[in-house]
Amino acid sequence: MVGTNDKRVFDMKNRHILFAVAGLLSLAACDKGGFQGPDRSMYDVVETMTLEASAQDVVLDAEEVDKVALTFTWTPAREMPDDYLVTYVTFLDVEGNDFSNAVRQVVDDGVFTKEYTTQELQNLLVEKWNKNYSRAVNMQFKVIAKWEGGEKYVMPEVRTIDFSVRPFRPLTFDADRIFLSGDAMTGTTRKPMGKTPESDYIYAEEVYLRAGEMTIPIEYQGMTSYICPADGSVEVPDNDQVDSKPAGTQYNAVVKELKADATLPAWNIPVEGYWRVIIDIENKTVKFFSPKNRLEPLTVEFAYEGRDPASWILTKTLLAGNYYINSMTGWDSWKGKAFPFVVSKVDPMILIWSGASFNMTDALCVKVAQGPAEVDNIRAGEGTGGEDPVKNGAGMKFISKVLAFVPASEPGVAATADMELKMGEWMNTVTVVSNRKWKPASTVKISRITIDARNNKIRFD
Repeated sequence: MVGTNDKRVFDMKNRHILFAVAGLLSLAACDKGGFQGPDRSMYDVVETMTLEASAQDVVLDAEEVDKVALTFTWTPAREMPDDYLVTYVTFLDVEGNDFSNAVRQVVDDGVFTKEYTTQELQNLLVEKWNKNYSRAVNMQFKVIAKWEGGEKYVMPEVRTIDFSVRPFRPLTFDADRIFLSGDAMTGTTRKPMGKTPESDYIYAEEVYLRAGEMTIPIEYQGMTSYICPADGSVEVPDNDQVDSKPAGTQYNAVVKELKADATLPAWNIPVEGYWRVIIDIENKTVKFFSPKNRLEPLTVEFAYEGRDPASWILTKTLLAGNYYINSMTGWDSWKGKAFPFVVSKVDPMILIWSGASFNMTDALCVKVAQGPAEVDNIRAGEGTGGEDPVKNGAGMKFISKVLAFVPASEPGVAATADMELKMGEWMNTVTVVSNRKWKPASTVKISRITIDARNNKIRFD
């Protein structure tokens, strides 16, 4: 028999043991996120919750960013008395982080699923966790059921599942190389396009195509995708010729990957002939000039200033080659530095020179004749008039007043006066045999000259 004192000692010892056990259980509960205090008993753990994922290996699709890519579903945790309130909390993180950098969300009451769209997973992987586009990432999803209220502590239920997600590489108009391909091509099945001299963002090419489909492969960082019509397959019209060129037909475009079983949207070329294709990767457009609207080099008519235009018109077809920058204050001889101008593939009426910069202080114009030997060939032909200075020696010698791009006269300004050269601005120009020149206000450094003969403008940069 246990005496009173012994019973008191026994009860005290057992109480201390119970407190110790309760304390240990409370600490364990604290580690699980369910700490309720050391003075409470605990329900027996009989877990019922399960967790499933809609897929184990997920490949995100750039063309379906709003689509649900992954769904997690779980069953309810064990039933508890009405005085307990259960809350479900989800965690998403990269494997190995131990959920230290997780995305946490409390789920609404009665909801047992969590969905992630393609865009959500893509943004988390790339922006939050800084993962590479081309590799699958091992990840973990966890759901915790926690109880609040009641007299006894309830151990939370925890379920974790592993899976992998591969983010997509953004399909951009960034390009290492762009090609023209398809059965509409002639001579070759794959023709590289070149950047235009006026812009690193514009690719252009004039090609002879037959009726058929044309695709535009684009290579960037070892991956091949395609520039396609934004609205699917497009019939490119052979437009009627228009008076005010350039006309062309422009489309908005997108970049797509070619799936193994997919039919790639193509550009349908209706007729055979020379087509000019212009791709603007900055503004994401593709423009076509059909055979009926083929852009030709400009044959410029030069009027001899001060003479009757009807009797003194010279012509010159503007092509690539050496043009001359006259930087003299006097014009009594053929001098000046040769500059190799190229013709833009966007428009053959645009001439561009770019190269090592040079300083310019004197007045200047751009001479069209490509050397002294060409002077006699610039004329419109024999019989240009009795005042032909080359034939008859009358007036000023032709070599002194060469065909040139010179400043256009402004209202109230004498036709022979020099005009101010403004760097980085389009200035009006005319093609005449004249002494007019542009004069910079101070020394300028020039590295690019662009002549837009179609719109009678010139620009110094």
